[in-house]
Amino acid sequence: MFNKKGITLVEIIISVGLISVVMLFLFNLLLDMEYEDRHSSYLKENQVNRATIIKTVQEDLMANSLENVTTTNNQDNTTIHFDFGSFATNLIVYKDKITYQDETWPLEANDNDEAYYDYQNISLKVFPENSSTSDCSYTLNVDSDGDGVCNYNCDTNGNGVLDGNETSTINNSYRSCTDYKYVKIDIPAITGSDDNIIDDIEIFYIGLK
Repeated sequence: MFNKKGITLVEIIISVGLISVVMLFLFNLLLDMEYEDRHSSYLKENQVNRATIIKTVQEDLMANSLENVTTTNNQDNTTIHFDFGSFATNLIVYKDKITYQDETWPLEANDNDEAYYDYQNISLKVFPENSSTSDCSYTLNVDSDGDGVCNYNCDTNGNGVLDGNETSTINNSYRSCTDYKYVKIDIPAITGSDDNIIDDIEIFYIGLK
């Protein structure tokens, strides 16, 4: 006896529907993978550029004596001016790129991503603000060995100054300000939907004033 039961129209419709759902899922998965791959390539390129910018500027700072650094805000960029005394150079930050010594590094993203340098909010910190060493005073009554007795710059008469037989010990260790200049530059970079500080460009310098 033969089984005459066949495939009904409802079963065909259900099968086609399930196949469609699976195909739609696979299609979206492929789109997501393609997007992640494209986004990853931009991310890697930006990180390489970031490292190159920092390395290039840091090498110049280490090889030369930095006398002064200033910033100038313009409508479409901010210029960071490095003065090395015998010569000067500029790092110019635009919304989509950075230029330094005839080299340009773009900040890239695809049409669906946001990526730009926040050039209007660059942070520049210089310590001490006065680069001169002539204004450095000496700390009075320095107890260098911790026995409670003054060893350097002793104000024996307690009048707040070193006079008479009281002499200032010329020792950089007891200056009330430092002989070194510290500079930190932070260039904010906005990439993707979040402001990740890992994308920011940070430049440091410490050296004699």
